[in-house]
Amino acid sequence: MSKLGYTRNFSQLSADSGKPNDLLQRGWEEQALAPFEDNYIYISHLDEGYKFWRIPVTPEEIGENMESNFGSTSALGRSAPVFTYSHSGPRTMNITLSLPRDIMDDVNQSWCNAKLGYGEDYVDNLIKAIQSISLPRYNLNNKAVEPPLVAIRFSNDIFIKGVVSGGINLTHKGPILSNNKRAIVDISFTISEVDPYDATTVFTNGSFRGVVGIFRNDRMGFNSK
Repeated sequence: MSKLGYTRNFSQLSADSGKPNDLLQRGWEEQALAPFEDNYIYISHLDEGYKFWRIPVTPEEIGENMESNFGSTSALGRSAPVFTYSHSGPRTMNITLSLPRDIMDDVNQSWCNAKLGYGEDYVDNLIKAIQSISLPRYNLNNKAVEPPLVAIRFSNDIFIKGVVSGGINLTHKGPILSNNKRAIVDISFTISEVDPYDATTVFTNGSFRGVVGIFRNDRMGFNSK
């Protein structure tokens, strides 16, 4: 059994079904990776062809926080101060991804949208892409600084567009594989939301707010309005 719970004895399956191995391989990949179809990160300031990255795992938990702030004024004759609304947010999301290399062969064949260097797998490329969200890009042509704006989606319940807050933390663990790399890489980071929303929008869409238009349809663009 593979990491994702599907048999991968394609020679035996081929003999039993009469179908070529390559067709069975593609069918297994579609089944195994289908649950992660809508898990992705979009990084606006990378080159074309390197902006959109599917995430082939789902975090066991995602921490989400939204604060409200009120000013208070003590009033004569009152047992409680008078509160005046100041502001809310930003909404923040704490994400930790555990990326096992032993399922990446299938991702490389089916999902990888970037060229792999020698000895690299999809984990290497995805990690480098996520690390890049902590830094801006410098456009030498017009001397502009392009901020690292990102959008992240997990299934049909979590979406956020924003910027990274704090550090990006990596943990390499597990045994050394045949490619001389650790079997698992954990990466954690926090995203702060950049778009403002009101109570009605949050009540309607909750943690899935902001995923409209091209994001919902083909997940390849960045303009959510």
